[in-house]
Amino acid sequence: MAVDDRLPGVMAEIRSLLDLPTGAELPPRVDVENTLTSGYAYALDLERDRLRIERSLRSLVRSTERPDQHQIATLSRSLAEADQELAGVRALLSTLRAQALS
Repeated sequence: MAVDDRLPGVMAEIRSLLDLPTGAELPPRVDVENTLTSGYAYALDLERDRLRIERSLRSLVRSTERPDQHQIATLSRSLAEADQELAGVRALLSTLRAQALS
């Protein structure tokens, strides 16, 4: 499943906080912390999905002498997409955290 197909509201909220004009006042710290917490929960969900894909790929490769190359390619692409999505979410969270602490 692609990133944009299931992008939760928390990511839109994080982006809106990061897109505030320079010098604009951030919402109360507790609200930013709640957004960060929700974002970290989303990142953990992505990590779980990524691990599931990795296990499926590993299982497929080990299961037969001649694993289905199409399935391997599909799972490999899914794993790469999951890695990219997770890295993007972590980068946004890191930026928001740094902004909130400054």
